[in-house]
Amino acid sequence: MSFNDLPNECLCMILDKIFELEELIKLSKVCSKWSSLISLRYRKIKYLLIKSNDDRFDLTKILMNDPKTIKDHNLRELLPNLRILSIPAVLFGDELEFEDVKKLVDDNPKIKGLIRLYSLNSDLFHLLNLENIEMISVKSLEFDYKKVFRPDQLKQIRLYETFITELPQYVEYFPSLKRLNISLLLKGGERIYKGPNLSNLKILELYLSEYEGNFHLFHFMDFCPSLESTFIRSPSKGEYIDISLKNYNLRDLVIEMSWGERLNWSFFCDLLSKFPNLHHLAIRGSGEINDDRIEELVTILPEIKLLDFRGSKNVTEKSADILFEYCLRSHRSIEIYYNRKEEPFDWPKLNTPQDSIVYGLDFMKHCFYKYFCDLPDLIDE
Repeated sequence: MSFNDLPNECLCMILDKIFELEELIKLSKVCSKWSSLISLRYRKIKYLLIKSNDDRFDLTKILMNDPKTIKDHNLRELLPNLRILSIPAVLFGDELEFEDVKKLVDDNPKIKGLIRLYSLNSDLFHLLNLENIEMISVKSLEFDYKKVFRPDQLKQIRLYETFITELPQYVEYFPSLKRLNISLLLKGGERIYKGPNLSNLKILELYLSEYEGNFHLFHFMDFCPSLESTFIRSPSKGEYIDISLKNYNLRDLVIEMSWGERLNWSFFCDLLSKFPNLHHLAIRGSGEINDDRIEELVTILPEIKLLDFRGSKNVTEKSADILFEYCLRSHRSIEIYYNRKEEPFDWPKLNTPQDSIVYGLDFMKHCFYKYFCDLPDLIDE
């Protein structure tokens, strides 16, 4: 039996396993039947990744291995439902011309997100028509972003290199942000954030990637009153918090420490007391968390449902036993993950496959069980 003798349903199942755009284009030229079926497949594609390192693909994603495909094909017609475009920086000026990307973006008003346009000269951003863009992942906002974006336009930003001093002006200009992922640079002195609130922010992911001095990452959370999920990487020494301010919306909190860093226990208890409705807590890399402190920890958090201490070496099976006895006495249900040689198969895995784009604004699904470096660039709502 030849492929053409197969029912359409079977052919579609086969074609759905192909995730390279160039391969689909070649197969669409086999005959009119294949062309028609692949056209249906094209309509399912929302995300175009050029020479990506993503670990997995599904029907919403397609990989482009040859950047010249942008020049050779009308991708607006080929991929009518394209929403996010990811382009690695190394391609510009070599395999990919700016004019080709400009044509793709300018001609496609359905594109809502751009990823990894790192090597674009600041002057080139002004040449792109970005009036429909709502999500962006870039190295920094060194270009004149006020001429490129409207204040209410962006809902999501990921920045890989931003000085602390620039943060207040970004917050002031983009009040509609729902998710902010930012790696901060600090040089000299102690910094307490004194800018405006991010009143609409739901997800905050902060990394103090390079610093000389202190910037108080947890204090910045007080300026995000609607915050529901937070990922903090490498808090600085001597963190400051205002324990009089509570956040009743925060449900998910991940704190990831660098090698050799320690999280002061007294400070940690004060911090957690600010989040009385916290449901999910993950601490990775801190030696201050140990078996003897588990019961004290859960009494601070009356609504906690899940503790993930994998990566904190002093939390062992003893913690699980202590927690089990506590839950029996207090009639609570709390799950705990800790370090062990063989994890139960039903535990969610850390180091899940890297996805630069994920679907659905779900922090627990896409971010909680990752390390900061593996967080998605954009989350498509």
